[in-house]
Amino acid sequence: MPPKKKHKVMELPDVQTEPPRTPLPLTRVGITNFRYPVAFHRHGNFVETIVSVTASIDLPKGQRGAHMSRFAEEIARAFHIPSKVGSLSELAEGLCEQLLKAHDYANHCTVFIQMDAHIDSNVYTAMASYSTSSLKGTVGVKVMGTLACPCSIALTGGMSHNQRGVLEIEVEADSHEIKHEDLALLAERAFSMPVRLLLKRPDEKRVVEEMHSNAKFVEDVVRDCVKMLKERYKGHKARVRCVSFESIHPYDCFAEWEGEL
Repeated sequence: MPPKKKHKVMELPDVQTEPPRTPLPLTRVGITNFRYPVAFHRHGNFVETIVSVTASIDLPKGQRGAHMSRFAEEIARAFHIPSKVGSLSELAEGLCEQLLKAHDYANHCTVFIQMDAHIDSNVYTAMASYSTSSLKGTVGVKVMGTLACPCSIALTGGMSHNQRGVLEIEVEADSHEIKHEDLALLAERAFSMPVRLLLKRPDEKRVVEEMHSNAKFVEDVVRDCVKMLKERYKGHKARVRCVSFESIHPYDCFAEWEGEL
C-alpha cells in the first residue's frame, strides 16, 4: 500500500503586522458596539444581562493594523464563565488587562462597558470604564426623570409644561467602591420627579402635584445632583450632564458640570 501523501499546510500571511504606507501611530484602535451575554455572580445569585463593550489599544507606527479578532476572543473568554466580580468597574479593569496582554505591541488599553439595569423595574443605563494608561476608571449612569418648568408656573399661576430628561453622571474612581445602583438612586432624587413604569389615577395625581411643587430648570437638576455627589463622594472628579427634551420647543436644552467634588 503506497504511503499517504502529506499535505503541506499553507502559512497564511499576517497582514496586520506589515508596515503601513503612512507610518503614523494611532491613539486608539479597537471594536465598539460589541454586545455579549454576561452572568454576574452577585450577592449569592447569578444576574444575567447583555453588556455592550467598546475596547481599544494604541497602535505603533510600524504596525499596519490591530488583530481585531483578539478583542472578540478575549471578551468571549472573559465572559464564558459567570463572572464573580462585584462591580461593573471591576469587570472593565479585568478585561482591560487581558486585552493588553493579548496585544503585545500595544502600550495602553481602554475599555468602556455599559448595560441596562433597573430600579423597581424602571430601566437605566449603567456604565464603567478603565484605562491602563491612567490606572483609573469611571463609574456612571444615565437615568431618566421629569422636569416641570418654574418659569411657566410663575407666568401662569400654577400651570406648567413638563418634559422628560436624561441625567448622566460619571465619577472617576480608583477603587470599586462606587456602585452604579447608588448613583442611579441619587440621580432620581435630582429631578422634579422620577419616571415610573405604571401609574394608576391616584398615583398620577400625586406625581403631578409633587412634580409641580418641585419645579426645576435643567440647570437646577445638575446643581442639585452635584450637591448630593459632593456630600457622598467628596474629592472625586466627576462630570454631570442633563438634557431636557423640551415639550413646547423644537429643540432640547442641557446643562453640564465638570470638576472635583
